[in-house]
Amino acid sequence: MSGDVHVRICERLGVRLPRATRLLACFTQEDDARRFLTELTDRLAQFNLAVEPTKTRLLRFGDQARAQCKHDECRRPPTFIFLGLTHFDGRSRRDRFVVGRKTQRERLCKKLRALNVRLSDLRTHGGKALLEYVVRHLQGHIQYYGVSGNFRSVQRYLHFARRLLFKWLNRRSQRRSVTWARFHRGVDPPLPRVRIVHSLYSTPPWKTQTGSRMV
Repeated sequence: MSGDVHVRICERLGVRLPRATRLLACFTQEDDARRFLTELTDRLAQFNLAVEPTKTRLLRFGDQARAQCKHDECRRPPTFIFLGLTHFDGRSRRDRFVVGRKTQRERLCKKLRALNVRLSDLRTHGGKALLEYVVRHLQGHIQYYGVSGNFRSVQRYLHFARRLLFKWLNRRSQRRSVTWARFHRGVDPPLPRVRIVHSLYSTPPWKTQTGSRMV
């Protein structure tokens, strides 16, 4: 069955077609990027599909982007959001180009608001239920957002999540039962620590792997 016939059948049946997976394509030359976008648009049109105009852009990015922006009197290379992470022109300690990443601000705030609501609902189930939920929640957050360059954003999220947990542990009754000293002594240790789960930078050959030992 061809793609256009499949689309027409779905339209008649009232079936909503799923959105395509987001795509990030990188090119060395600007002409190649523009030709790719044109050919992609034409190819999708053959199946009655189209790219999302509000989420499709051609951006100058990479190790030469900063110099090119200065030449064109632009302020700085643009940033872009992909899979919940804001990507930007970063610099290493040796002033070399690296892809900087941080959690998208809107998504971070949205997750904190949702966490606040969830903890509010769980406060009647006891402190153990609150702690167990926050532990699982933070483990999932670190597993997804713990990528190279995003350490500070993950650290910031864990900081606010801990404060929300502290708040709702003291909202279980009219009497405040958990002080910060007690929180650091009994509640804080089981919470996950910030770590980078996904290393997106190539490892130099002289470095040993995790768990290995120099001999």
